[in-house]
Amino acid sequence: MTDAILLFENTQPTSLESVRVLRQSLSKILDQLDLQQTFKHQCLLCFSEWSTNLVLHPNKPSLYLTVALKKTKTHWQLSVTDDGEAWDPTLKEKQNDIGDFSLKCNGRGIDIIQSQTDNISYHSTEKENVFTMRWSREGEQRRPRLLIVEDDAIQCKLYQAYLRDQFHVVIKTNGEEALNFLKNETVDLIISDIQMPKMGGLELRQRLESENTFSIPFIFLSRLQDNNTLMDAADLGIDDYLEKPIKKETLIRSISRVLARFNQVYRSLSQQVNQKITHTLLPQVTLNSSDWKLAIRQRNTGHGGGDFVLSMSDENTTQLLLADVMGHDESAKFFAYAYAGYIRGLMQSTKRSQPAQLLSVLSDNAFNDQLLSQTMLTSCCVSLTSESSVKMSSAGHPAPLHIKKSGPISQATLTTISTEGTLLGLLPHTQYKETEITLQKGERLALFTDGLFESGNSISERETLEKAIKEQLINTINLPLETAIETVMQTFDSLAGTPPNDDALLLIIEKQ
Repeated sequence: MTDAILLFENTQPTSLESVRVLRQSLSKILDQLDLQQTFKHQCLLCFSEWSTNLVLHPNKPSLYLTVALKKTKTHWQLSVTDDGEAWDPTLKEKQNDIGDFSLKCNGRGIDIIQSQTDNISYHSTEKENVFTMRWSREGEQRRPRLLIVEDDAIQCKLYQAYLRDQFHVVIKTNGEEALNFLKNETVDLIISDIQMPKMGGLELRQRLESENTFSIPFIFLSRLQDNNTLMDAADLGIDDYLEKPIKKETLIRSISRVLARFNQVYRSLSQQVNQKITHTLLPQVTLNSSDWKLAIRQRNTGHGGGDFVLSMSDENTTQLLLADVMGHDESAKFFAYAYAGYIRGLMQSTKRSQPAQLLSVLSDNAFNDQLLSQTMLTSCCVSLTSESSVKMSSAGHPAPLHIKKSGPISQATLTTISTEGTLLGLLPHTQYKETEITLQKGERLALFTDGLFESGNSISERETLEKAIKEQLINTINLPLETAIETVMQTFDSLAGTPPNDDALLLIIEKQ
């Protein structure tokens, strides 16, 4: 698929254990993508339904399952490939009532899959079958996630009606349910009633604070107005206290105020350290060869994020590694700092001319390391020889762009280099492929993080941004490299805004 970014691909023998392993890897990726939880649950549910049925139900079982997760400008795509019995689920009409899907679908659960995806397709050959599920990226902008802890069902419906247009709302009926939920999930704000069966709001807050990891803002709701309750709530350091019944405007105003204040304090506390780390992560590239010239520009959101470039050179080869730590908060910056130091050591001990080897070693170390396994990064590794050869390997990273002159009037063409591989650290012993191209004098290779094209709030904005930047990469082919990259980034700034909503880094390599 053109311009699709491969995030994960793995082949396993057909078994329920393989389905579990693959689902676990998908879940880890989706947790790091900072998307709405609804999409994560839809993706995992659809994968489990289809893959489990491939194991249990066909007359001719398959020998293997291959799962691939990709991202394009317009949608997320999950493909499941098998070599067993062909069965095209798209030939079945969609059912509105999915209550008895197993009887309707002979156990395949296709009604659930149809109801949880935006589009499905199926392709079968003599050798294999490919089932592809897609979800639109149009409405994927992340909304703050609220946990409401309330035992009154009518009040819960009312709060959902108040908040669902601006926030992602999760409802739990008492403190015990909320604690169990928070063991595996994160939220931006908790709104809790004080009096509830099993565990009330005050005890919930106390239990969370006793874990020494609690930093989520908290709003209490109650009909009680006695002084003791108010004093107990104040002693717990709550962010707001609202008296029932609550008007929509009052609730939304309180939520907005608490979230804004929390974000302001959080950013203020991390700003000094963040600035030091940002300075450390600024691109510092050494290049010993006269055969190549480099230009780098970076834009950041002003908080969080973690794009960086590392380099290592010897007499014959320069190796560059471009990386983007997933996430947009301050923790991504801290992980980028940790990863950068770790990768520098690995680059010293691996062959400069083998980018695939570096990614494989890095992936294994990330899989086994307790700290690095808590996050993920996309990466593209490039090796430049002293002649004109460029070797590339990718791990969940946007594909490089080859810009070269064509025609008698020195016009230029732009080609996407086909190089892809799964994200680092998801599975042990991951192997990466190398793509090798030759650059002639004056030709350029553009490497970038996904923020260069993704810093838009809608599909149309992202498409406009990508089109404009690609046009500038072509139009500036005859300009000096530093002038060319400045022109490209001016276009980025004009369309993405300053600061942009995602970190962006552009590295252009030119053959001398």
